[in-house]
Amino acid sequence: MLLPDQSLPIIRKDWFEVLKNTFMKKLLLTSLAFVQSVILLAQEHIQFQKLTFSEAKELAKKENKLIFLDGFTSWCAPCKWMEGNVFSQPEVAEYFNSKFINTKFDCEVGEGVDIAKKYQIKSFPTYLFLDGQGTLIYRTQSRMEADLFLKQAQQANDPNYQIPNLRRQYDQGARESNFLLRYIKVMEQTDNKAANDAKKTLDSVATDEFLRSPNGWETIKMMAQRIDDRYGKFFESNKTYFKSIALATEFENKEIQLLRYAMYGYIRDNKADEFKKGLTYFEESNKPEYKIEAAMYQVEWVAAHGTENEFVSLTENLRKGLLKDEDEKLSFIARRNANAKGDVAKPVILKQCYILAKQAAELNPSSYSNQGTLADICIALKKKKEAIKAAEAARGLAELETSKIIKLADALLERAKAL
Repeated sequence: MLLPDQSLPIIRKDWFEVLKNTFMKKLLLTSLAFVQSVILLAQEHIQFQKLTFSEAKELAKKENKLIFLDGFTSWCAPCKWMEGNVFSQPEVAEYFNSKFINTKFDCEVGEGVDIAKKYQIKSFPTYLFLDGQGTLIYRTQSRMEADLFLKQAQQANDPNYQIPNLRRQYDQGARESNFLLRYIKVMEQTDNKAANDAKKTLDSVATDEFLRSPNGWETIKMMAQRIDDRYGKFFESNKTYFKSIALATEFENKEIQLLRYAMYGYIRDNKADEFKKGLTYFEESNKPEYKIEAAMYQVEWVAAHGTENEFVSLTENLRKGLLKDEDEKLSFIARRNANAKGDVAKPVILKQCYILAKQAAELNPSSYSNQGTLADICIALKKKKEAIKAAEAARGLAELETSKIIKLADALLERAKAL
């Protein structure tokens, strides 16, 4: 019979073997899971290859693919947003990883500096699609949602949207409306002069029949700038049709864009009926920002065509009501009307502007604009102590602005002290 202590070494050895085998299995499973997660993560993000530009071109030739080149900078916020929110979308990653040689270059570092110079990259992010020779095939830029970004990539692979093909067709005399629209939309990202020349041509060949079509709507979105230009008039006359075919947001954006431009014209030309009709559009909206916009138009109208008492009454109601928390709007009204057309406002108006500016500065004392506006109005009112205080605050905040702003703040403080 064995004593307990004599059997202990055998038990310990068996136990150790079992433990070791269990541990190794768990380690293997964990490692496999980690590798799978890394592979999955890579599949769900655009895989940028660490290649020189020359190596990227050679690989593009070999695989018969276009190069996708992300031109970015380290400080570019939209670049970082795209990296985290769009490049990681599965459908985006799948398309780019299968269709392109993906590269990225910091346009302020190393080889990226020469690439930015060669392809005239001046805003970030800029996205280039290039062939194996380095020829620009397609170009787009700026922050965009995943669906639009994917559409841009698909167009880069579509011969109908590729820059060399479009240039060749244009040079050979292609002037059909649908072609010109496509040409302009691509060239706007590449060659502004070519795009503007084509717009003039499109203006001369686009028929009403073409404009009353899905591509016509694309043309109106691009070309209509005012309610009284050709495209604006056509939009106004065919709103029912365009509303039936357009995305609701796009239709509203165009409608609002044209109306905003018109509102200032109505104010300038003292067109009261048209102004009231436009104002009603904003006032009856269920969007708070449109109601605030309506209030700002009202102030503009009263400042241009109303009495001093009407200006005071309106702005008093607004600063206690709709605009009570809107420091930027209050400061804007004060700044715009305290020095209307370069002249110091009349005493009643100036005093009201002071009240608005002071409220804005109290709401947000960390705004350079708010403090600067208040200081400027206090100088006009000979309120030396308060002018110096606001000017000093503005000067401190100017340190976060440009050198030009710092100089303006220095001059403001000098004027306050000289009272």
